[in-house]
Amino acid sequence: MSLFLGVTSCHWFNPDDEVVYDRTVLAYIAAENSLSYGAFHEQDIDEMLQAAGDIPANSRLLIYLDDTSNPRILSIEQQSGRRPTSRVVHEYSEEQNSGDVETLRTVMEWVCDHYPSSSYGLIFWSHGDAWLPAKAVPQRSICIDNGRNNYSNSGSKMDIADVADVLDGFPCLEFILFDACFMQAVEVAYELRHVTRHVIASPAEIPNPGAPYERMVKPFFSVPFDGAEVVEQYYRMYNDSVISVFGYGSDRYGVSLSVIDCSRLDALADATAEMITKYVSRDEATDLKGIQRYYPLSSKSRPEFYDMNGYMRRLIKDEADYVRWKSVFDLAVPYARSTAWWYSNDAYTQRVDLDNYGGVSCYVPQDRSIYDGLNEKFRTTSWYVAAGWQEVGW
Repeated sequence: MSLFLGVTSCHWFNPDDEVVYDRTVLAYIAAENSLSYGAFHEQDIDEMLQAAGDIPANSRLLIYLDDTSNPRILSIEQQSGRRPTSRVVHEYSEEQNSGDVETLRTVMEWVCDHYPSSSYGLIFWSHGDAWLPAKAVPQRSICIDNGRNNYSNSGSKMDIADVADVLDGFPCLEFILFDACFMQAVEVAYELRHVTRHVIASPAEIPNPGAPYERMVKPFFSVPFDGAEVVEQYYRMYNDSVISVFGYGSDRYGVSLSVIDCSRLDALADATAEMITKYVSRDEATDLKGIQRYYPLSSKSRPEFYDMNGYMRRLIKDEADYVRWKSVFDLAVPYARSTAWWYSNDAYTQRVDLDNYGGVSCYVPQDRSIYDGLNEKFRTTSWYVAAGWQEVGW
């Protein structure tokens, strides 16, 4: 069992002389799905190896890797005079379901037992659906494990609320980075606010090449942690480079990102609830046309992810109220960046409304039959009550 079980709500565990490392960062790579087909996990591990020299001497970068072979834990290491290496430090003798929170728990226990540290960071690398229910099981989801060591995207996923429950048993994380689509939703961050200090993610789809880890390893270990620099390095790679989607033509990848300060989320919920209860009416729907949305895979009928700032700016009729709400939002989302476009697997290049871009998505319940199921699942999120939606009858 882990030394750290029972630690809750972002209180640091102080094991005195048990602490060995300054910071351990774990990349939880759940690639037993279509991402293995493109070997994107291998590319990202290579990028981490390129940056091995940026890992401080008393810190560690670990990878839990589940691809089409049995899972193992790797340590990215740079030894003087030698080439960087990804050393296997733990192997699993049989298949693990990486889309099950109990696997996440056992991996975290192993890491904390073998690499006790003053601080931790966690990267989720896989597919993501933010808070939305999966097709087969009603869950808000991250990671896919098809259980068959192949490339399909059918299989287990982890509910975000269950992820929060598991992580509540470990030291508060300095950051969670989601290198997965759609995960910078306010509903997700609010669920995780007690288990991490920062959430870094995209409200939109993540391009297939994913994060440029060769640029981001150094800020992973910054003290104090510099989430803005993580976002900036991720953004610059896509903004400053022409990375074509198909290797030809005019379509090119882009990325939208932000960092959330979880200590500010309760204040954001209070400010949002004030505006929701003042301006939302079941009798008069808000005009959502033209508000930035991040889910074109169902763009014809169900745009579930709206830019939160864009929505609130449309909703709030009094400019002074909006300015007051925005000041709270800016504290909770201190840094957001986006290229002028982002790439959608369904609709290709999508323009970003940079004038109203907030870098965080939100769900807006709607009184249409196709939303009945989503509205019902939205009511199970912690954000639903905290942000005032229950009070206005949704």
